[in-house]
Amino acid sequence: MKDFFRKNWVLVLAFSLPVLLIAGVALSAYLPSLGLSTKFDFVYAACVDGSRGYYQCDAWLQKRYAVVDGKLTLKEVDPVLDSDKNGVPDVKENYAARVFYHDTLADVTREIALEDEQKLQLNGLVTSPDGVSVTYEYRGGGDIFPFSYRGSTHGYYLTKGKAHRGLNVINADQSYYYGNFQFLGWVLPGR
Repeated sequence: MKDFFRKNWVLVLAFSLPVLLIAGVALSAYLPSLGLSTKFDFVYAACVDGSRGYYQCDAWLQKRYAVVDGKLTLKEVDPVLDSDKNGVPDVKENYAARVFYHDTLADVTREIALEDEQKLQLNGLVTSPDGVSVTYEYRGGGDIFPFSYRGSTHGYYLTKGKAHRGLNVINADQSYYYGNFQFLGWVLPGR
């Protein structure tokens, strides 16, 4: 075997370099995401009623919920507001908004009741105190000659710099379009 490598070292090198290059790229792409975590959980709202999603409900959710002095509050929404610009005021759209608590370490979401929401101490900033954000990503398919790829992926992620890790959130994009999820705030210690 040693004689084979000694006589064909150029051939061995020619085949091993592309493999090492691919392994290096894969490690540099996935390694930062493996260590991505935050010690802060978060709360979000989604418009769901179990039977359908809502198009661009996030604008209504943004007007409906606010974090004031560390507490989640419900706001009155203007009765003529038409967030999705379809000619029907939001109050007649019958949005079914629900609030969810996401445990980031376990990547588990559960719905919470209004009285539980009021007990939480929240930070309404987009970025957690340890520098992590919740973002939405959509990646459409494309063609690279001679291969054809038409699939797409979408979802919500924890992100910090270039690292991102997928989140398992409930009903946030059940209808395959953005606009059914509103991040509300990070849960602070002492909850």
